[in-house]
Amino acid sequence: MVIMGIDPGIALSGYGLIFSEGEKVKVLDFGVIKTESHLSTAERLKVIYEGYLALIQEYNPEAIAIEELFFNKNAKTAIAVGQARGVAMLAAASKNIDVYEYTPLEVKQAIVGYGRA
Repeated sequence: MVIMGIDPGIALSGYGLIFSEGEKVKVLDFGVIKTESHLSTAERLKVIYEGYLALIQEYNPEAIAIEELFFNKNAKTAIAVGQARGVAMLAAASKNIDVYEYTPLEVKQAIVGYGRA
């Protein structure tokens, strides 16, 4: 099973792809989709969407895990991350891929056994 993980962002949107079979896990790819700051928000979102769509078409993941929106004191940042998250989810939905949402706390707990790491 190929699983894609997404850490959304407007300037840098991270991803990782793994292949999992039983107890075996293999890293297939990881990196960031980078957008240029001089682009309009719409153009940046298009770059992110097209980047995720290309990765989906190349690796054909069966599921996508994405970080839930964490709202901090900076509303402008939260809105931009939400927009990036939306286009990533749209890329998945356009290919009928199930999307699973996790909080940062859940991710940390799953990896290190403690959510405040």
